[in-house]
Amino acid sequence: MLSTRLFWQVFALFVVAASACVLAGAWICGLPPLDSPVDELAHWAGRCSMLFAIIVVVGFWVARWVMRCVAVPLDEMTLAAEQLATADAPLELSPELPAYPKRLVTSFRAMSQRVTARITELEQWRESLGQNNQQLAIVLEAMVEGVIAIDPQERILLANTAAIRLLDLKPQGLIGRPLWETVRLPQVQELVRQTLAGGEQRRIEIEVSRTQVTLAAVMSRLPGEPCSGGVIVLHDVTDLRRLENLRREFVSNVSHELKTPLAAISAYAETLLDGALDDPEINRGFVGRIGEQADRLHTLILELLELGRMESDEHAFELVAIEIGTVLRECVDEHQDVAKSKNLRLEADAPAEVVWGLADLESLRTIADNLLDNAINYTPAGGRISVRWRREGDWIEFDVEDTGVGIVKENQARIFERFFRIDRARSREVGGTGLGLSIVKHLCQVFGGQVKVSSQFGKGSTFTVKLRAAEPVANG
Repeated sequence: MLSTRLFWQVFALFVVAASACVLAGAWICGLPPLDSPVDELAHWAGRCSMLFAIIVVVGFWVARWVMRCVAVPLDEMTLAAEQLATADAPLELSPELPAYPKRLVTSFRAMSQRVTARITELEQWRESLGQNNQQLAIVLEAMVEGVIAIDPQERILLANTAAIRLLDLKPQGLIGRPLWETVRLPQVQELVRQTLAGGEQRRIEIEVSRTQVTLAAVMSRLPGEPCSGGVIVLHDVTDLRRLENLRREFVSNVSHELKTPLAAISAYAETLLDGALDDPEINRGFVGRIGEQADRLHTLILELLELGRMESDEHAFELVAIEIGTVLRECVDEHQDVAKSKNLRLEADAPAEVVWGLADLESLRTIADNLLDNAINYTPAGGRISVRWRREGDWIEFDVEDTGVGIVKENQARIFERFFRIDRARSREVGGTGLGLSIVKHLCQVFGGQVKVSSQFGKGSTFTVKLRAAEPVANG
């Protein structure tokens, strides 16, 4: 123990020091010569022995006093410090301690209890902070928006998976690197500099050529002076911009398509009002032209409404097992008169087996009618149009093949877009609206199938519709 070791150290130090002082005093005052009488030497020896005994006794009490006033309180505080380090409960104070060391130890114990309570509180905060950090990490990883946090020196502190994907970054060694070294986009670097310098939230749009996406980048400066960094949030607006472009193109095309028949109707009506109405040779022809343009306008509006209902899911489709051959033969028969009037041979090439597909009856008729109308309109006189159908495993396929004008390769991927026309003059001549193939594609997708085209310019085209096969329905 500290108190026992200190007792003997103090005792020995006091005895040695006091003895040295006595010997020094005796030396200064003068010792009796060795040839002095025996009685005088004995007297000096007795006095020295008594003085040494007194020194020993006084040293014992001094050491005891030092042990009680210093060593014991130090032992108590040492125990308290050890208990504080091991988070044990403090011991009870010894009742034999004097007042002032007891106050010292009591104050130390109180301090240790407050420190222990504070440490416990900090541990709880640390655990809570760790849980919050885990939750924040989970939230950041689940976000579809990219998030990048940087420090005042523009070094990356955090980057979630979405940001790495959108910017096509390498996740290894990303944290701690300068932003300009990893994200080599001048617009982003300028955004960071302006925001950190100005403090206001800023927003830009950037094109990332490597990922072929359009990003809206919003940066906010973190609070505090001096600046403690900033956060960049990345939104993928590629689809939004594409839809905006489609909307603008759609509005432009619809305006143009509506304007053409309206302009013709207006011109014919003005001509009739200017006097042609009284001319029996031309008035009926002009009225007939007005009727044709009105029918074209009506067809365009109906197809727009049909396409709008399909895309807004307002059109209810009842998918049932349908005998494909029956529907296709009926559609071929309905178009025979038009085909013959244009000197076209229209035929159905039926397979040996009966083919059943999963579709909506009226929608399947719409698909077949639009493909046949398209083939008849773009096949010159003397040509041939053939309709075939078959089953391929879990799917059924039917083809509409023509020997028409064909489609160049670069336009084959776009013919299913709304209002896309290869030859606008010919399209207006045959009365097409530019929506038929778009409706066909959308209906095939609704049925879980697809439509594709193969064509050679000047030799004809083949449109192939692929739908899910169905089991035959028992009669009766």
